[in-house]
Amino acid sequence: MKELNWIYTLKDEVLDFLEHQKSKKVKGYYKYSYSGDLYDDSIHWNVGSSVFALKIYYTLGVSKNREIEEVANYIKSFYHKDSQIYDDFIYKKGFARNLLSSIKHKNFANLFNEQYKRAETRQSYSALMLYDELPQKINIDIPKDKNEINTYLSNLNWYEPWGAGSHFSHLMFFYRLAKKVNLITDEEFESLTRYAINWIDKLRHPDDGGWYKGKQSDRFIVNGAMKIITGLIAVDKVTFDYAKELVDTCLKATNDEHACDNFNIILVLNYASKLLGRDYRQNEIEKFALDRLVKYKAHYKKEEGGFSFFPFNANERYYGAKITRGLNEADIHGTVLFLWGIAIVSQILGIDNELGFKEFRT
Repeated sequence: MKELNWIYTLKDEVLDFLEHQKSKKVKGYYKYSYSGDLYDDSIHWNVGSSVFALKIYYTLGVSKNREIEEVANYIKSFYHKDSQIYDDFIYKKGFARNLLSSIKHKNFANLFNEQYKRAETRQSYSALMLYDELPQKINIDIPKDKNEINTYLSNLNWYEPWGAGSHFSHLMFFYRLAKKVNLITDEEFESLTRYAINWIDKLRHPDDGGWYKGKQSDRFIVNGAMKIITGLIAVDKVTFDYAKELVDTCLKATNDEHACDNFNIILVLNYASKLLGRDYRQNEIEKFALDRLVKYKAHYKKEEGGFSFFPFNANERYYGAKITRGLNEADIHGTVLFLWGIAIVSQILGIDNELGFKEFRT
C-alpha cells in the first residue's frame, strides 16, 4: 500500500534524528526538542530524554553497544539512595506548579509531587530493563499486602481515570521489577497482582469497557483504559472482559489532541482486538489503523527525522516544568510515542515482521 511507504524509511531517518539530539560533550545526554530547549547539557538534568532515546533504539531494533551503555549510565546517574530514579531539576521546576494544581483540585495525595518521582522511576527502570542495565542495588518501596494495596488504590482519583490508571500501571510494573530482583517471591507476585487487578475490575463499565468512576467522555475512557492495559502488560496478565465494548468505544472516540492521545487509542484497540482473536470489526479496525498513520504523518518532520508532540509544535512542558520554546519542530517525546504507535499499528495490519519495529513493554 502506497500510504505505508513512508514508515519504511523511518529507521534510518530517526537514527539521524537521535544523532542530532545526542550531546557532543556529555555521554548519554540527549536534547528534548530539535533546537528549542531552554536548558542544555551544562547542567545535570533531562533523564527523560535519555529514557526516550533508549526506548527508540529498542523500537528500531538496535542491539546493545557502547552507545546504549552510555545512555544507560546517564540514566543511572539520576539514581537516588531510596532506589528511585528521577530528575531533581525537573522535580524542583515542576514543584510550585504541581503544588498549586494539587491545592486547586484538592489532590493532596500528590501535594509534594511524589507522583512525578514514581512515574519517572518507572519509566527509567523500564528502559534500563530493555537492555539488561539495571542498577546493582534496588530496594523499592511497594505495597506489601492486600491492605496496603487497598489503601494505595483507594487514594487514587478514579474520577480522573488517566491519572489513576497510570498509578495502577506503575504499581504493576514495580511488582514485576520486585520479582525480577528477588524482593518478592513468585507466589507473592501472583497474590499481590491478582488482588490489585480484582480491585480495579470492580470499576468496570460493561457498556463501554472502561475502568473509572463518574461520567466520562469516550476520550477519557480510552486514555484511562490505556494505562490499565499497560499495567496488565507489565505483569503478563492481559485478559479482561468487555473487550467488544472497548473496541466499540475506541472506534467512535476521537483522540487526536497530542501524541499521548494518538498512541493511547491504538494500544487499547490492539489489545482488545487481540483478545477477540482479530475477529470482531477487524476491517474497521484496520481502516482505523491506516487512518491513524495519516494522523501520525502530520506530526512527522521528515527534514529533522522525528515527530513533534503536537501537530505544529514541540512539547513545552515535561511533568509541569517548562523546558522548551515549543517551536514547530520534532521532539524526542513525540518521536518515541509515535514510533511505539507505529509498531502497534504494524501488528494490527500484519506487517510487523516486515517493518521490524519492536513494541517495548513499558
